[in-house]
Amino acid sequence: MNDKCWYGGVPAEVNSAAGVKGTLIRTLGGAMVFRVHHDRERFTDYELRHDDLGVTIDVEELAAFYKVGEHDILDHSPQVLGLKKIEG
Repeated sequence: MNDKCWYGGVPAEVNSAAGVKGTLIRTLGGAMVFRVHHDRERFTDYELRHDDLGVTIDVEELAAFYKVGEHDILDHSPQVLGLKKIEG
């Protein structure tokens, strides 16, 4: 789809995001964006406004879920972070 519509009172081009692969990134300013690479040098960072976007972590072996007390966290894997395993 490559349509136009009114978005926030201004004209906007619209393209479907279905099936697009990208990366969730926290910017230096702390904002979360969805980065889509077009090639090795060009990418687009999309501001996240969607309130319940479905995400599938594909074959990302560098990611892990942590439970720390009552906090649930998604971060890099223990190997990436250099975390020591608790024995026993």
